[in-house]
Amino acid sequence: MRLLDVSSQAEGVRIFIGGESKVVPFEELSVVSAPYEVDGLVVGTLGVIGPTRMPYDRMIQIVDITAKLVSNALSHHR
Repeated sequence: MRLLDVSSQAEGVRIFIGGESKVVPFEELSVVSAPYEVDGLVVGTLGVIGPTRMPYDRMIQIVDITAKLVSNALSHHR
């Protein structure tokens, strides 16, 4: 729950690497996350859980683009 709370309060992509983050409870796991919005209001967090040696550059791009697509799909455009 703490991970989701911290992620939803951030702008853009956040990276939590293993136990050093004090948010991810396992040393060997990392999380790349980004909040998504509906009409400018943060309503959720999207992320990828993987090993600490995951390809961060690729995961950051995937999470960022996906969060933006979800925000766009859920928002009401006028």
